[in-house]
Amino acid sequence: MTDTQYLTSKALKSLLASRGFSVQVATDGKELRRLLRQLRITLLVTDHTIADVISITELISMKKNLPETPVLVLTSEINQMQIRELHNAGLRNVSLKTDDRDELIRAVEAALKGRQHYSDGVLDILLRKQESIDTNGLLTKSEVEIVRQIATGLTTKEIAVRKQISFHTVMTHRKNIFRKLGVTSSSELLMYAMKAGLIDSVECHS
Repeated sequence: MTDTQYLTSKALKSLLASRGFSVQVATDGKELRRLLRQLRITLLVTDHTIADVISITELISMKKNLPETPVLVLTSEINQMQIRELHNAGLRNVSLKTDDRDELIRAVEAALKGRQHYSDGVLDILLRKQESIDTNGLLTKSEVEIVRQIATGLTTKEIAVRKQISFHTVMTHRKNIFRKLGVTSSSELLMYAMKAGLIDSVECHS
């Protein structure tokens, strides 16, 4: 299990232990990779939105390298595009941290049996009308504006000058944007933004 949120990891560890599992908790990406190398993992429970643990790109890559390892994505932040991206990569067990105990148990059991499972909350997201990043509430208006400025080729310093905020504030926004969208580079960010309709391809500069 990978999670840096104390209450979440404590509650989930207790829930899994009650089902007879021995639980190891990784609080960062380095520890997660070490556990994957050293242990035979029966089930990996992880959140792709937590900084310094694992991004969607890394999670998809890990699934390719460890195809027999069941994975349950348990998160508080996800949108239609991310669900579809995970699904296409074979990661088809997704639940929300707001799900109740019975729902989480069903999710764990489905993952262990190799069955696809989306919790009711995740299905609600999938059944919504097509949404864009900003209307989904994933990014703030200021963050959306910064994504667009990155797409036009502005540097962090130039964005700070244009928005009349500090360089550090822009860097904080960038870090939050990367964390929320589960991307690890500017190129991934631009591809995500174009796919989501947040920017047009004509806006994008490499």
